Order: sequence, then C-alpha cells, then structure tokens
Amino acid sequence: MARRRGQDLDDAMSSINEIEARDAANESGAQSTAQAAGTAKVEVGKVEYYFSNIGVVAIKLISHLKVGDLIEIGDEEEHIRQRVESMQIDRKDVAEAYEGDSVGIKTKYKVQVGSSVYRIDA
Repeated sequence: MARRRGQDLDDAMSSINEIEARDAANESGAQSTAQAAGTAKVEVGKVEYYFSNIGVVAIKLISHLKVGDLIEIGDEEEHIRQRVESMQIDRKDVAEAYEGDSVGIKTKYKVQVGSSVYRIDA
C-alpha cells in the first residue's frame, strides 16, 4: 500500500513536470512568433480618466510615448488599437512625453479607467 502511494506521487509529479514543460514551450513559442513578426508590446501607462464628452483619455505614463506611435488600450480580450495622432500635457500640444507625465490623447472609442496602455513597436 505504501509503495503504491509513493508510485502515485511519482506519477503525479511526472505529469506536473510534463505540463509545465509543455506550457513553457508554448509560451516561448508565442514569444518567438511575436519576435519573428518583428513586433513587441511594451506597457507605457495606465488610463487615469476618460472624458466621454470630448473622447479623450488621460494616461499616466511609465515609459516614453510620442506622436505617431501605435498604441493598444485594454487587455487581450477587449482592446482598441490606434495611432497617437496628437497628445497634450496641460492643454498644450507635445510631440513626445516621458515617464511620470500625464497626457491626454484623443481616442476613437470609450476606454475603461485602469486599463493598461501599450506601445506596439515594429
């Protein structure tokens, strides 16, 4: 009986190790595909507020962002992608902004406060 329990534990650990190895291979494969496609997704900030009356999102930056960058707001299941066509800090147009800045960007769609903002690098 004790021998069987030990064997069951060994079998269970073996199965767990196989699952973890498969998951790691799948994850690295997904990263390789993204890298092979030449794109990277870098978090640049969080949505602080959405001004629905003017369609502008306020973003607190944790990384560099500039006009012309392609951004994604939201998560994998529900997100929007668009180019940064203009950006403002304290109601003044800027071409780029840095970590710690709060910027306003016009969006095409409503976004949720707290959503992550990513820059898509090609």
